[in-house]
Amino acid sequence: MTKKKSKKRSASNNAAPPDTPVLFIDRCAWSNKLGEALTKIGAPFIPHHEKFEPACPDEKWLEAVGRQGWIVLTRDKNIRRKPNELCAFKEFGVIGFVLTSGDASAADTAALVTAIYPKLIRKARGIKPPAMFSITLAGAITPIKL
Repeated sequence: MTKKKSKKRSASNNAAPPDTPVLFIDRCAWSNKLGEALTKIGAPFIPHHEKFEPACPDEKWLEAVGRQGWIVLTRDKNIRRKPNELCAFKEFGVIGFVLTSGDASAADTAALVTAIYPKLIRKARGIKPPAMFSITLAGAITPIKL
């Protein structure tokens, strides 16, 4: 008698490899839908509110993120134009991805990030920090000059 294979995926099939970088979700990019979607694919992530107060200056959390080797996901398109934030980005070797379609819904953002997640991780692993990329609603990931 042969065993039937379950069609249900086990949690271990969704777990990211142990060396997968943590995705730090800036408060402007966070939604419960995004958290649920990342959990579903087994992506390690930390939302801003789990580590920092809402009013925490960006330079402070950028320092912590850079020191931890986490990858930033943000909607803040001006992060590269603000001198203090850009300085922290460079000084602490941050790798960041900027969602450039500000009008995307939480559901659209969650779908986009989970769809491009493997590509995002490959880009992050394949570049020397600091580095910044834009992510379009179509899923294109493009380097941003720092």
